[in-house]
Amino acid sequence: MMGKPAIFIVEDEAIVANDIRETLKSLGYDVPGIAKSGEIAIEKVGELRPDLVLMDIHLATEMDGVETAGKIHILYDIPVIYLTAYADKVLLDRAKVTEPYGYVVKPYDERELHSVIEMALYKHRIEREIKKRDAILFAVSAAVEWLLRLSRGDAPAGARLRDFNASDIRDILEPIGLALDAGAIAIFKVEPGPDKTSTVSMVYEWGCPAYHPALYKPELKNFTFASKGLLRWEGLLNHGDVVAAAPGVMPDEERPLFTLLGVESGVVVPVFVRDTLFGFIGFFDLAARQRSPDEIEALRITANLLGAAMGYQ
Repeated sequence: MMGKPAIFIVEDEAIVANDIRETLKSLGYDVPGIAKSGEIAIEKVGELRPDLVLMDIHLATEMDGVETAGKIHILYDIPVIYLTAYADKVLLDRAKVTEPYGYVVKPYDERELHSVIEMALYKHRIEREIKKRDAILFAVSAAVEWLLRLSRGDAPAGARLRDFNASDIRDILEPIGLALDAGAIAIFKVEPGPDKTSTVSMVYEWGCPAYHPALYKPELKNFTFASKGLLRWEGLLNHGDVVAAAPGVMPDEERPLFTLLGVESGVVVPVFVRDTLFGFIGFFDLAARQRSPDEIEALRITANLLGAAMGYQ
């Protein structure tokens, strides 16, 4: 998580709310706002999108803390921790349905509050990464099923790989790109030359609405790894390794390819077809971004499944 985690407070007693705010600030958190009613909280949380909400379970307003937390959970998927001085069984049963990330009893202990918040932030981050990975893999499974249908041609076993038209590939890559929230996805083919110098060509692409297509740029056809400063990639890809590139991480000599594509960062994964390097697939972002280990593993699975489907006869 970048910067200070932002925690929004929902508390109808001003003195208590200010005390909680000062405690959170002393613990290193940012407090972007305080609301004294459920209605205001829902509006402000929607605007500010904090990392977590501390919710008084007893709000002396028309909408109590449980109802407010439930709506925040549904609308924004932001974790909520309840603050409570007491709670009867009926209230607790209602609260459980909203899937809170913890409870803190008033008067709260500072160390306990800190621990509960840290555990909630960690749990939510992990859950979000798992959801992202699962969304990617679901999109991949749909794409591979479509690719397999396209691959069932008349070519005999052992024949050259079938080429796909640009429309088919866009249909295959689009759900993956949307699941990734990516700027662009590009597939590059590597052709070994007689002098052992491979040439690389961009053969397929998908891009988000803000991406400017680069498929037909002559600079992205029949170039060598060396000409784009990518000799490091050649060795890594041939060994089946993933290349994660972002400003401050990638060497300056590797920037030309990213400049040509109009992207800032990306993850590049080798694609093997019948145990031979076909090329690589790049998952690119228009702004600098580092993918999580779970996302990178999902992208590796994506490349493996696409390679298997492309080699299917």
